[in-house]
Amino acid sequence: MKGRLDESTTYLLQWAQQRKDSIHLFCRKLLIEGLTKASVIEIFKTVHADCIQELILRCICIEELAFLNPYLKLMKSLFTLTLDHIIGTFTLGDSEKLDEETIFSLISQLPTLHCLQKLYINDVPFIKGNLKEYLRCLKKPLETLCISNCDLSQSDLDCLPFCLNICELKHLHISDIYLCDLLLEPSGFLLERVGDTLKTLELVSCCIVDFQFSALLPALSQCSHLREVTFYDNDVSLPFLKQLLHHTALLSQLIYECYPAPIECYDDSGVILTHRLESFCPELLDILRAKRQLHSVSFQTTKCSKCGGCYIYDRHTQCCRFVEL
Repeated sequence: MKGRLDESTTYLLQWAQQRKDSIHLFCRKLLIEGLTKASVIEIFKTVHADCIQELILRCICIEELAFLNPYLKLMKSLFTLTLDHIIGTFTLGDSEKLDEETIFSLISQLPTLHCLQKLYINDVPFIKGNLKEYLRCLKKPLETLCISNCDLSQSDLDCLPFCLNICELKHLHISDIYLCDLLLEPSGFLLERVGDTLKTLELVSCCIVDFQFSALLPALSQCSHLREVTFYDNDVSLPFLKQLLHHTALLSQLIYECYPAPIECYDDSGVILTHRLESFCPELLDILRAKRQLHSVSFQTTKCSKCGGCYIYDRHTQCCRFVEL
């Protein structure tokens, strides 16, 4: 559902409403994108909220979350929730603190989601400093947590290891979040807690540097069930990348690995030097190959600011190839 209801959707809802004594309209997946409140009311007059398993809220104002709360409470079977590009229409008052208090109040009103297993948060500016409140609404342990294109505070990272409802994570994805100014020790504690369950770990385009990444290594090597790791587009040196590989080499279940090209593969202007990457990678692959059988392993440069593409060196081609992303 995008914008106002189109003619076919309106017809379907009216048709089902007229036959509500004999027809039940079940909806497993619902996308609400910029709909008016009147349209949402019309939808839930007919659609049974308790049958919705996946809900995507996109391009809506944060104030509308409060309006949707009564319907969220009825979604007893909600398994997957996506918050994508949640915007605000606040008029700044006498102080910025007032706005923060209003935002916190709106988020804290989110109802308990009893069955939620997957939570995706993308481009939600109001998550900074409020991540704990978003996770508070979970009743069961979460399986998948994906956060992208957001700002996070140190307090957000600090709270994660102590959230009981994410202590059994299977999939953790964090991407396009600037973490260079934050301490990652709490993230290391989180990896320790989920070491027996975690299967995929993604830390992509976070501007993480050597000393930050090093805080994750002891816990990372203990995540024995990891099958996929993705770390590209972070600012690590060649010596540290070798250290990272000595840790992931111990993870025998890995079938997919994508690492960042080291900073030595760029000149002072940030131009990619593919010949350096090609000269480094055979030795890097040998570090892994000495410990276990390899499946899909690659080293990826940052994206070009002009074309958006990147260079990838993988185990199979054993050369740098340009890929348009």
